[in-house]
Amino acid sequence: MLKATPEAEQKMRDYLRQISAINTLSSLIAFLPTIFAIYTGVPFHYFFVVVAAQILVLAGISYYKYEVERKTRKIEVNPGRYVLENTMSYAIFSVSFPLLLYLFILFYSLSSLQRVLAINLLFVLSLIFILSNLPASRLKRSSKPLEDNYLIGKADELSEKLGTGKLGLFVMNLGRFKIANAGQVGTRKYSVFITDYLLENLSPEENVAVIAHEFAHAKQKHVLKTATIAWAITVISGNLMVYPIDVGTYPLLALILPGAGFIFLMLSFILIIPAIQRRFESQADLIASSVVNGMDLANALQKISRLNFTPAEISRHWSLDHPPTRERVKKIISYTHKHDSGNQKATYPASGKVPK
Repeated sequence: MLKATPEAEQKMRDYLRQISAINTLSSLIAFLPTIFAIYTGVPFHYFFVVVAAQILVLAGISYYKYEVERKTRKIEVNPGRYVLENTMSYAIFSVSFPLLLYLFILFYSLSSLQRVLAINLLFVLSLIFILSNLPASRLKRSSKPLEDNYLIGKADELSEKLGTGKLGLFVMNLGRFKIANAGQVGTRKYSVFITDYLLENLSPEENVAVIAHEFAHAKQKHVLKTATIAWAITVISGNLMVYPIDVGTYPLLALILPGAGFIFLMLSFILIIPAIQRRFESQADLIASSVVNGMDLANALQKISRLNFTPAEISRHWSLDHPPTRERVKKIISYTHKHDSGNQKATYPASGKVPK
């Protein structure tokens, strides 16, 4: 079984702390226009002067981040492209957030009934977006269909074993960014996207194991379940925050309900949703191990951890939506040893229940 040395693990931890510090600093700087918009009464055009200065600072930080990535992870992307994409991701946020703030102020100038109707209309539109195939369609435009006949054949076998139906397999060109990843996208029509860097650095058997893991997500409808739970939490929280209450008659309730809605929303996305996602990842690992060699999946996860410079043992603070790699590998090996007998692999139950 593959395992990083203590020195390599420490190097990964140092890299992760450094990148996290850079990202935190960039996020704080991205908030500056919002703070400027709230606490000053200067003309609106001065706001864009601040944004311009902020973009220059973010560009400098982005270049420093590029140097860290180049020296540590040996990325080969053009520095200009890296800086531009990284800077613009924060700049878009920093400009849009103050505009959302102004819309929020305008929203609260409506009557109570109008606010309730408006926010639930937004929720209905967001549900339509969730159920649409727009995210997958956008990714497909920047990807290409998988052409490896061996992997395509194995994927067909997996789809038959798991009963998922034929899934689209696409390759994302992120080799220069040195990103080893795969993901299942879509709430109704399922597609699996794999980075070229992952395909190049894993063995054929390990790539099959990764595909099995993503097919397991599709089989269990994990993306749809997560999106539905997140949507329901947002609807409940949003309605609590705008629920029409007579402040004169129920002043305390008028104060508590919006606060409760906001706290529920924050705690849900910080604690509840990540916990559900971690559970789904563990489920997908076990389902994949029931249709492929679990050791291939365990080795693939450890390779991916090293390729992405992610420590195998990492606190939940750093990795909210995935369990630590070491924990996942331990469960996979335990399941494999428990269910395999010689070369006979466990079979996925026809009932569709998650194996234990």
